[in-house]
Amino acid sequence: MKNIVFDKCRGAEEVYIFGAGTAANIFYLSLCQRRIERNVRGFVVSEMNSNQTDKYGVKVYEFSSIARHMKQALVIIAVQAAVKEEIAALLKKHGIVNIICPDMEELQKAFYEELWLRPIEDKKILFQNHGGLGYGGNPKYIAQSLIKQDCSHCLDLVWAVSGEQSGYFPDEIRTVVIDSREYYEELATARVWVDNIRKTFDSRKREGQFYLQTWHGAAPGKRVEADIEELLPDSYVSNAKRDSRMADAFLSGSEFYTRLYQTSFWYDGTILKYGLPRQDIFWNMDQARERIVRHYALDRDAGIALYAPTFRDDFQNECYNLDLAEVLRALSARFEKEFVMLVSRHPLNRNIRYPFEKDTDYIDAGAYEDFEELLAASDVLITDYSGCMYDFSFSKRPVFLYQPDFEEYRKTRNFYIPFQKLPYIRAFSNEEIFENIKKFNEVSYREKLDLFMNSMGNYDDGHASDRAAEFLLEKVSDAGRL
Repeated sequence: MKNIVFDKCRGAEEVYIFGAGTAANIFYLSLCQRRIERNVRGFVVSEMNSNQTDKYGVKVYEFSSIARHMKQALVIIAVQAAVKEEIAALLKKHGIVNIICPDMEELQKAFYEELWLRPIEDKKILFQNHGGLGYGGNPKYIAQSLIKQDCSHCLDLVWAVSGEQSGYFPDEIRTVVIDSREYYEELATARVWVDNIRKTFDSRKREGQFYLQTWHGAAPGKRVEADIEELLPDSYVSNAKRDSRMADAFLSGSEFYTRLYQTSFWYDGTILKYGLPRQDIFWNMDQARERIVRHYALDRDAGIALYAPTFRDDFQNECYNLDLAEVLRALSARFEKEFVMLVSRHPLNRNIRYPFEKDTDYIDAGAYEDFEELLAASDVLITDYSGCMYDFSFSKRPVFLYQPDFEEYRKTRNFYIPFQKLPYIRAFSNEEIFENIKKFNEVSYREKLDLFMNSMGNYDDGHASDRAAEFLLEKVSDAGRL
């Protein structure tokens, strides 16, 4: 089948690829392997939304703008199997009949077979953070430990980044752009993968590679993975199961998460009870504070408040109507010093406008690469249902929860531990959070917080990064002796 597809693409005057995701990447790069990509006139998506405007130098079109022209072209449907029939029906409805639906599993296999002709490089470790967000998360702190242990001269440390966001990286780390041909080559030849979210549909692990999944969650808050399977797209569930089959080890920060991996992640393999590398920063918060103060040119004597709410499945924005100016006044009154407000958006909220954006009395910290440094530098955290409340708990500083949509959120996501049993201070309105801040009792809060954190069975002690790095060093050393 695949040879017929490529022969038709070679003979067509114009080719459009319907799809702009990982399946489309593999198809286009497969054409490049055969040097027949010149006939591709564009990628096509149902709606542009947040899709990029070009891929590999080829324009991405919204279907409605190009449908008429596609009637004269060959159209390749390069999407995951779950939506193939829907796309084919849409095309036929608009009179587009010169369609091919290739078997993407077969094409991926052929694509990787060529890449796998190159040997695995024993000292190469490929890192990713949240699909390309830059130098942060658990992978960052593992990489830093590897560099600190003076192994950079023998290791090849590679970081996968998105095209728009690369940012700062140490000299010991080189970067590769996700979806590029070079990215797939690194993926195919690295001895070790380190990631903190699910690998995408286009990732294939070969025999001899080792995959460490560090995950990004830590909190016993909103339910995840199999526990909300009915809310997840079938494509996500299928890919998550595949990712868990590929993973050789999951990194855990607590007894709670160890049990969660075993019951809710479609995973029954090795769990490393090392703690979470990103949490090590809470054993050395002064350095993070200094970096944030310098980066944003803050008054060293001012308090720092961080507002970091999570996303909503329906992407509504009314729940983010926090009155920042009044919150700052309440904080200043309670703690007897001036405060500045940092606001960090969840990665899925990049295109959502918050109701307070007309307010000028805050600093947009969403572009700062390492969210954990923002947490470690802050004196107060304000969030809603985000797991960052748990990370911040290692600082033992106050967490205020603003949950104006609590009932709606609970109905859709629900929680592992009821929020009324958590130590954090909750409010359902602006007036209530102002009062909670003014009446904050540090002694009572710390007692409840300590009891809660002790009950979770945390493994963290400030050395999780070193333990994870030593584990990976053993993996690459063992591979080199094979």
